[in-house]
Amino acid sequence: MVKKFFESIGLKLINTDPNLFIGNKIYILLFIDNMLIIGKRRHLNIMKTRILREWRCKDLGLAKVFIGFQIDQNCIN
Repeated sequence: MVKKFFESIGLKLINTDPNLFIGNKIYILLFIDNMLIIGKRRHLNIMKTRILREWRCKDLGLAKVFIGFQIDQNCIN
């Protein structure tokens, strides 16, 4: 279901990691029921809109920690 949806919006599953999808200048990493979306702001907004239309989920804003890893961000764009 997830793979089929992501492929329908132009993302491809990476062969070396079954939880990483890339495409449209976006990286999406999945872990259980968590999703980390990485990319430039305008591409992120488009992708988040598509995901929020497809599934009932919540945008938690800028990530500070993901599965125990601290995230430092460069928010230029």
